Amino acid sequence: MKILMITQNFYPELGSAANRMKVIFKHLIKRKHDVTVITTEPTYPNQALFEDRSYFDDEMLNQYEGYKIIRLIMRGKKQNKIIINRLLYYFEQYIKLRIFLNRHKDDYDCVYVTSPNIFLAWATLFFKKKDLTYILEIRDLWPDSVDQIKGINITFLMPLLRYLETKMYNAADKIVVNNKSFIPHIRNQLRTNKPIKFIPNGLEKEEIKDMQKYNDFTVIYSGNIGYAQDLSKIIQLTKSLNDQHINVMMIIYGVKAEEFRKSVAQLKYVTIKPAMSRQDCLTEISKCHVSLSILEGNDIFLSVLPGKITDAIGVGTLPVTNIGGHANEMINNEQLGIAIENAQVDALLTEIEYLKNNRKQYEKLQQNTKHFRNDNLLWESNIVKLEKFLKGEM
Repeated sequence: MKILMITQNFYPELGSAANRMKVIFKHLIKRKHDVTVITTEPTYPNQALFEDRSYFDDEMLNQYEGYKIIRLIMRGKKQNKIIINRLLYYFEQYIKLRIFLNRHKDDYDCVYVTSPNIFLAWATLFFKKKDLTYILEIRDLWPDSVDQIKGINITFLMPLLRYLETKMYNAADKIVVNNKSFIPHIRNQLRTNKPIKFIPNGLEKEEIKDMQKYNDFTVIYSGNIGYAQDLSKIIQLTKSLNDQHINVMMIIYGVKAEEFRKSVAQLKYVTIKPAMSRQDCLTEISKCHVSLSILEGNDIFLSVLPGKITDAIGVGTLPVTNIGGHANEMINNEQLGIAIENAQVDALLTEIEYLKNNRKQYEKLQQNTKHFRNDNLLWESNIVKLEKFLKGEM
């Protein structure tokens, strides 16, 4: 198949969204598909991180730059605190994608567009060609997730945005989600019974780490500290762990990361490391005993399945989280770690101390993570399921 992928996040950016798109692109090519990806210059978590090109560390992908990896050159800046400027960036992206699609409307069999951001999906799906198959991948529920961010008021726009969201779902021929919790929300807005496929985030076999754990029990938080994360709880829990002489490692970036650093700078048992490559980060997660995922306490944020949870499970480190929804059910039903919906700091601390002091129970849960990973989270298996879905074979 000749496939066009459209995504805001892509290699070599950090985070689960960029890695997911990178892996799908690579494995579809390995399976002899002709794949082109439209994206932008890397900017996440910040543009300066990629200036020396050290993160361009995949030789297979590097050979496709400017050929099968096409990056839209943007005049505006995505990381902008002024909402109107950020909207202008997305509008510019929308226009440039429309121009590309018009020029290449006969070049592909299948278009695979991801959201967020939602403007790319609108630019693609609202101007469909009838003889192409359009697959929409949903990794977050926009506009609801934006509406829940503290300090951002888009209430007056919500009726229009919800209309466009519904139109987007109905315009797609098929839908892929990375979280089962999204399926009822989407189904409720569909006028016809469209195919929806759950493909979780995961790991490639070559990424699996079996590192020896640190001698001292260590808790890790890796990734973004932004608007969706509960900064106050993360700080409180870190201080509480420090009070109990439990080591905490933080590999962090994001708009609230600096505030966190200042709050815990003097804590003896806390180690803060800068953003690092996915491979290095997975190695550190694998050495730790517990991985934290702490989100803001509303239904939208608590219903997601953060990539840091699947990464932790994938390398045999137990997730401890305040998540709800499908992720909560998965962790508790499969006994992969600790998930207490909207949990307070004391409850999370108690569970971490229990895991620290009960080696037999810890090792049982850790063994469960390895079995679950092998059965559910390997990209080598899940790409086959995605490929069949794209072809209409399942």
